[in-house]
Amino acid sequence: MRSAVLPFLLLFTPTLDLSTGPALQTTFKEITELDYRAADQHLVYGTEPEQYLELWFPAAGSAPAPLVVLVHGGCWLAEYDVSHIFPLAAAIAASGFAVIALEYRRLGQKGGGWPGTFDDISLGLEFIASMEDPRLDLSRAILVGHSAGGHLALWAAGRPLLEKTAPLYREKLYMPQAVIGLAAITDLAAYSEGQNSCQQATSQLVGGSPAEKPERYAQASPSQLGSAVPIVLLHGDQDPIVPIGQADALPQAKRVRLEGAGHFDLIHPRTAAFPRLLALIEELLTP
Repeated sequence: MRSAVLPFLLLFTPTLDLSTGPALQTTFKEITELDYRAADQHLVYGTEPEQYLELWFPAAGSAPAPLVVLVHGGCWLAEYDVSHIFPLAAAIAASGFAVIALEYRRLGQKGGGWPGTFDDISLGLEFIASMEDPRLDLSRAILVGHSAGGHLALWAAGRPLLEKTAPLYREKLYMPQAVIGLAAITDLAAYSEGQNSCQQATSQLVGGSPAEKPERYAQASPSQLGSAVPIVLLHGDQDPIVPIGQADALPQAKRVRLEGAGHFDLIHPRTAAFPRLLALIEELLTP
């Protein structure tokens, strides 16, 4: 990895904020049962069935609209597709932003894992950069990822720091202004040591353990790669899937702690986490 540290990373010093709102300890099932407005456009960025985007335009507001790109979680596994993030996407769009939900190949699917999952994130962002829609302001864009999707969003923020000889390096890079990780997995090596099913999927994603594939973990783990843009980590302190200690692996990030919040509260548009997320998006996109 390149050793240079970009000066603007220093804009965000480690902080700890407390939420005073109620937490629902939302379950994944509750997320999937939420109503939402369907996307306005379905766009394909590759030849594989999972290489597509869903796009929502804001219901109101002046064009062009700033863009929020959502990367869904689900332990990088095929069982969890992009649809569970649609209620959050529609709610953010209702707040005045354009929103893209990015689908990608996952473990258990052809091409999923190393390096296909990572390639899809790069390909999807390249496609977004090529879009010429006057309703979108691509110069004001932010990446928001949840859980394993938070890992991928943070990884995307570190791509400029990859050596040109690294397998995951790509010449074309579309970089957002900032990244927000929601219960994000930041340290793959530490996460792989856990025993829950999501933690155990880490070695499948990378294709081996940290001892077996150290060079891959160095390329794929945000804690080792770093970031080329400011990052904020929003994390509940009652998260059993991604321990809140994962937020400490990125000391250059602004860290926002939500007391009493669980893993899925962060993507439920009716919890105390949602207004906090909107406030962060607005703050990071303000010129």
